[in-house]
Amino acid sequence: MKFGVVLHVSASYANWDTFLAITRQAEELGYDSVWVSDHFVSPNGRPYGLEAWTVLSALASSTHKIRLGTYVLCNQFRHPSLLAKMASTIDNISRGRLELGVGAGWFRDEHVAFGFGWEKHPVRIERLRETVEVIKKLWTENHVSYDGKNVTWKEATLEPKPIQKPHPTIWIGGNSEAIRKIVAEAGDGWIPVLPTPDQLVNDVSQIKDLMKRVGRDPSRLQVAYGGSGCAIVAEDEDSVKKIAEPLIRSMQKPGEESECLIGTPEQCIRKIERYQKAGVQHIVAGFYDFPSSKCMRLFARSVIPYFKAKRQKTRKH
Repeated sequence: MKFGVVLHVSASYANWDTFLAITRQAEELGYDSVWVSDHFVSPNGRPYGLEAWTVLSALASSTHKIRLGTYVLCNQFRHPSLLAKMASTIDNISRGRLELGVGAGWFRDEHVAFGFGWEKHPVRIERLRETVEVIKKLWTENHVSYDGKNVTWKEATLEPKPIQKPHPTIWIGGNSEAIRKIVAEAGDGWIPVLPTPDQLVNDVSQIKDLMKRVGRDPSRLQVAYGGSGCAIVAEDEDSVKKIAEPLIRSMQKPGEESECLIGTPEQCIRKIERYQKAGVQHIVAGFYDFPSSKCMRLFARSVIPYFKAKRQKTRKH
């Protein structure tokens, strides 16, 4: 099991100094990755948001080993050629540490406000499919020609190629059946948002079955639990309840019934084990108490070592 931290570019704590401090702490604490969201405004309408790629580029030159991901890019915001070039550049700057997460886009008001236009879900899904297909071609081939429904390329060669070979992992974000189909046919990994373990068992099985049908190796599928920004861990249940009270009130369900990672270290471990059994290899989540690092530090001290020891034990056997 690997662990990543999500930084939301439109959160109330979002500014460059805070992002840099959290990322450097996460690297020191042994987290595997840090992921940056992609919005012009917050989902609740707050008109604020750092630009994801700019932040990731700065983090690439300010860190040394932690992997750098996008959670997840909105496909409508950038032309696929530009996205392929930006991703390849960051993979070079970071010496091969990029994790590219991309989705079809869901926040209509944001698109309309900033002039990106808004198409129906099937159109956005088809654009996402074409983006994934052509980015992989631009990363691995020269003189690429592609005739899609939305975009075309003629003899396009992208240099420099990414450092990672054959290419950086492309994660597809979203929970719909149409998204799962793209994962199976073109993606490398899947990041659903706040799924239940039972949902994952069924959905991962569906993706792997479809991968077999299209001639892809299902054992290569990577699956992440997308924990958004609601992870909370505290030493005892009273402290958990105190920190989580506003969040639980807004969710209108007890913390133990939530898909968020909320609890004591022991409770979080049990919850993560259920996700692991369902097929998850990565936990990617933001902590609810950001910009404080208290939860992130306790999680690193009390939860991550359990799974690292478990992984080492499995390797020995």
